[in-house]
Amino acid sequence: MSLTKKWKLILASLSFAFFTACAGGSNGGSDDAGYAGDDDTEEVSGGGSSKKKASAPKEVIDENKLKKTEDEAMAANEENHKLRKEIFDAKNKLGIPVERPDAE
Repeated sequence: MSLTKKWKLILASLSFAFFTACAGGSNGGSDDAGYAGDDDTEEVSGGGSSKKKASAPKEVIDENKLKKTEDEAMAANEENHKLRKEIFDAKNKLGIPVERPDAE
């Protein structure tokens, strides 16, 4: 086997080992360090044990909150549209070819 093939094989195996080590971490790169493994808790009462799932408290969503969130989403969508139009116009002024996304 030539030296370049050996080097490529070593580089590929090290890359694979690095990515599996990163993906296989205790948190998997999550910012919720306290959440991992907190799903099941055991409580012992009166000599018997039972498993109880810890769940997040349910958030009450009313019509006002839903309307506010919908308005925020529409405003963000309109801002996104304006920014895309500005980018399109700037590319045209500079003579940069504009790529259109494929419609699928």
